[in-house]
Parts: sequence; C-alpha cells; structure tokens
Amino acid sequence: MQKRNLKRIIQELDSLLTELKSEVYSDPESFIHPWYEQAGNAPKTIPGEDDDGYAD
Repeated sequence: MQKRNLKRIIQELDSLLTELKSEVYSDPESFIHPWYEQAGNAPKTIPGEDDDGYAD
C-alpha cells in the first residue's frame, strides 16, 4: 500500500473511533454498572499500617 492510502485509512479510523467514544460516553448508564452506585453506601475498610518490611 502507499503511504498516502495508509494515512487516509488512519485518519478515517481515528474519526470513527472519536464518534464511537462520543456515543458511548454520552450515556453513563451504558458503561457504569449499577453495583458502583450501591458501592458508595458500603462500609469502607481502613487499611492498617503494614510496615513489617516484607513485600505484600
């Protein structure tokens, strides 16, 4: 293939990807699971101090 054709294909793919992202991200219900909404009410755990010198 010629470079000119490859550049045109890349530009078109980039344009299509931008369109797809705008469609998906414009509707939060399409990518946010309902569990995340309920997780805000869940009790939070506080991480303890772990300075024993060993990698966890």
